[in-house]
Amino acid sequence: MPDAPVEPGRPGEPGRPIEIVGLHGGQWYGRAAEDALRHGDVLIGHARQLALLPPDLPGEPVELWGDLDAVLGFAAKRRDEGRRVVVLAAGDPGFFGLVRLAAARFGPDHLRVHPTPSSVALAFARVGTNWDDALVVSAHGRPLEHAVAAVQEHPKVAVLVSRDQPPEALGRALLAAGCGARRVAVASHLGEPDEAVV
Repeated sequence: MPDAPVEPGRPGEPGRPIEIVGLHGGQWYGRAAEDALRHGDVLIGHARQLALLPPDLPGEPVELWGDLDAVLGFAAKRRDEGRRVVVLAAGDPGFFGLVRLAAARFGPDHLRVHPTPSSVALAFARVGTNWDDALVVSAHGRPLEHAVAAVQEHPKVAVLVSRDQPPEALGRALLAAGCGARRVAVASHLGEPDEAVV
């Protein structure tokens, strides 16, 4: 007789969904996200995220970030050992974030996603303007030419930058492409103690 399927969500079993919790400055949104963090056995994230979490969370903190395939592989290994796994993400992990890759790897039914507001929503809030008419592009792992073209073609654009493609690189590329005068805001570490908006 074949094994019965494992019901997602039962503690201590390999079929339990992987929880992905979005954070800004160590803050999460909603009771379900708090429940995931307070009952997680393993908390996987960037050192900055782990450092800002409340010290009374019982899960084992694991500093692992950057190579998302490695993060998801480690999460799957711990989940298959029967551990309740929480992966920490920045903001809304379904908005240019981890969810696309995780859903492709595990299937959406094997994830529980708990977003906070996206960094784009926070950035526009900080400069006091709406963003329902903004184009959002990402420079994470993509050539800057795409972001440059978007900025030149649209009146309001949010560009998600990265360590490899920082704001200075985007600025240089825009000047080199002949982009005219624009109002520009650079927002970093939103929701964290060293938040800056220039």
